[in-house]
Amino acid sequence: MLKRFVIKAALFFLMTVICNAAFAQISSAGSSTVTTDSTFRRAPVIDSSYLNRDIFELITRQAINGSVVKIKQSQDIVTSMQNHIANASQKRINGYRIRIFFDNKQDARVKSESISQAFAESFPSVGVYRTYDAPYFKVTVGDLRSKSDAMKMLKRLQGSFPSAFIVREHINFPPL
Repeated sequence: MLKRFVIKAALFFLMTVICNAAFAQISSAGSSTVTTDSTFRRAPVIDSSYLNRDIFELITRQAINGSVVKIKQSQDIVTSMQNHIANASQKRINGYRIRIFFDNKQDARVKSESISQAFAESFPSVGVYRTYDAPYFKVTVGDLRSKSDAMKMLKRLQGSFPSAFIVREHINFPPL
């Protein structure tokens, strides 16, 4: 509990410092002299490549203009952040997937492999999950948070996989 508070407080402090530096840069842009020692560094657009990454490592990278941000913090904060990233990547939530294959015949293993490979080639940005629940081989796809998202994907896939249907499962955290 204390570690969470410390991490939240550290992140709040960092964001406050960054926002104050940006505001000082913007407000001083209209005057003829700049008297601030803060450097404005435009943050890159957030995308899924920043998901579950160490914020402290990203902030302290050297900017294009050569400026560097130095963070002084205890090792406990660094360790807590690393543990949070490791735990978050393993968590699952309730959601939906599309089952595109479900069979228990003798050639079901080979078919499930070929279907999962074909799907991964056709839709490289969608996760493919092949499982065996005795006696069935199953191939499910996607990490969808809502049923409406699952319905949209099902409509997209029904041309290629006419027997596909929606299943409720534990899913990985999809990028927001």
